[in-house]
Amino acid sequence: MLRGDSENRLVRTFRPRRRKLGPELSKVYERLKDDWSIAEHGPTLDLLEVFGNNNSVCLEIGCGRGDLAVSFGPTHLDHNLIAIDIHTRGIANILQGIESHSLENTRVVEGDVLVLLKRFADASLTEIWVFFPDPWPKPREQRRRLLRPDVVRECARVLKVGGVLRLATDIEDYWRKSVSVVAANESFDEPEFSRPDWRIETVFERRGIKEGRQPVDVSWIRQV
Repeated sequence: MLRGDSENRLVRTFRPRRRKLGPELSKVYERLKDDWSIAEHGPTLDLLEVFGNNNSVCLEIGCGRGDLAVSFGPTHLDHNLIAIDIHTRGIANILQGIESHSLENTRVVEGDVLVLLKRFADASLTEIWVFFPDPWPKPREQRRRLLRPDVVRECARVLKVGGVLRLATDIEDYWRKSVSVVAANESFDEPEFSRPDWRIETVFERRGIKEGRQPVDVSWIRQV
């Protein structure tokens, strides 16, 4: 089967939305993307080669506007971060932050994480973050949610033993069903409900709070 045909069969977890960048951000994006990007396709990633060190590697799935990645990199120089999103604006904002803060520990991927995950070796990541994913609220859409059984299995594969899968959402149905889905995977321990102190409040979170939705943070440790 051709690669493109296989990918078209994926149950996508996002709604494509393309917005043009302004002239300045466009220049930043074009100037920096080749130096700091990882392709979603390709052979198994050698993370030592990518970052030039053996530091732990975190994966942020759906970086939004890039706020968290830009804040995390400068304060966690002993961690490496890969931030992926399908939308160009957030990727461009992170590239701008990489340049502004001289970040050697941050890389971006513009693409679909369902494709990218196949590039990670078994037990190669320390953390996976799923913060405020698309809720897909209608029952017929929920098969598109990111934390579904097949994706959770893939997260378990790429996480190290002791590694952490993190979720933050302001949709109660999302976190409750995610707890059930992850519980069905024997690789993970019981869920913990606590917010990491480094997870800043993003614009999407503030919008939800303004609309009366409170965020919930859940994490699971890979135990086997």
